[in-house]
Formats: sequence, structure tokens, C-alpha cells
Amino acid sequence: MNRGRLSTAARAYIVGLSGVAVVVGIALVRVGGPGTPVGIFVVLTSLGMLAHAFPIQGFRHQAYQVTTPFIITAAALFSATQLVTFVVLIHLAEQARLRRRLDIQWFNLCNYYLSAAMAAAFYHRAVGVLPDGAVGQVVAAMAAGCTFIALNRIFLAGALWLARGLSPAASGLLLPQLLAADLIIAWMAGPMLVLTLEAGPWMVLVTAGPLLLARTALSVLVPRRQHPARPARARAA
Repeated sequence: MNRGRLSTAARAYIVGLSGVAVVVGIALVRVGGPGTPVGIFVVLTSLGMLAHAFPIQGFRHQAYQVTTPFIITAAALFSATQLVTFVVLIHLAEQARLRRRLDIQWFNLCNYYLSAAMAAAFYHRAVGVLPDGAVGQVVAAMAAGCTFIALNRIFLAGALWLARGLSPAASGLLLPQLLAADLIIAWMAGPMLVLTLEAGPWMVLVTAGPLLLARTALSVLVPRRQHPARPARARAA
């Protein structure tokens, strides 16, 4: 988004998305539902906060995260209240370290929450129609991951277009190598979810290990800001 004032269309877009996120959050919290044990919530949220606080900076002020497996696992296991708390805390961790503009961070929070809430809905719907057991949970987690990535990119593409005039192609959101990396990272949510359910919250630490390699790979794949070359100074005669 531009460093100056946002356009009327961009402000309307952010306000609209914010309104939808607040309404959805209130509605889901009122419906309620069982949550996950405190141990799983603490471990998953702590690791999610750590991952989200260290994004990979890309071109045109974009940032790429390796938080997706934690978000998908949280969407599958957490109650509505726990999911809201999780999304707020990971963005507070990022804000404490990077000090983003508040309107940008608020948009990111609403974007992530709406995408995670829809991913949770897809996960629970998929679990209801798939066979019981680990295979069904992994497939449901993959469906939730694809849902989260697609919605997150769509919401972000709208903001970049209205605030910066960047089309989805120009923004880099549709680069095949980055979409592939996002999907690979999201698929890690399946093993993370199943092992956490079977062996307890500390298995999150084991399954999160490959994210260190994914972060290294993303740092190579993500397009960086290109600085114009400085003209060479002429030597004094």
C-alpha cells in the first residue's frame, strides 16, 4: 500500500473486509464449540507467533510467511474464540518486531482471520465426508490449506490493486514458484495435525522442523526489491 493516504476505493475495501471479519468472528464465537486442550493451544500459538514475526521480505513491500501449517492446524483444532486469539497474537508478535503501519497490519489480521475461518469450515466439512482416520484428516487439512492460500491471495490482490495499482500479475502473487512453495508448506499441516492428535502437542516441534528449510528456499525464490545501479563516479583528472 502507498506510504501516503489511501484512495477512497482502498479505504472502502479495507473497511468492508474488516466489517465482514468482525461479523464472522462474532457469529462464530456465539455459536461456540469445543476447543483444544491448553497445552496444544500454547505450543501451537507460541510457534505460530515466532514464525509470523520473521517474514521473508520480498519485492514491493511484500512479505511471505511460513506460518501456514500452524494456521491450518489451528483452524482444524481450535474453537472460534481460540482461533480469533491465535490470529490476533501472531500479528501482535509481527507488529512488535516490524512496526508496520497500523492500517496495513489491521488489514493483514482481517485477511488472515477470514481465510483461516473459511479454511476451518472446509476442513470440518471435508472431515465429515471423508473416511475416518489419519488419511481423511490429512486430505481435509490439504483442502483447508488450499482454501487458505487461495482466499489470502485473493484478498491481498484486491488490496494491492486498489491501494497501489498493481494487478495480480504485476504484484507477483501468481508466480508459479511461489504458489508451489506455498502449497508445499501448507501440505505440512497434514502430518502436523495428525501427529499432534496422536502423540500430543510436542509433536508440533518435530513436524515444524522442515519449515526451517522451507524458509531458506523461499528466501531464494521470493523476488527482491531491485535497487537501481549507482552511476560510477568519474575520477578527478
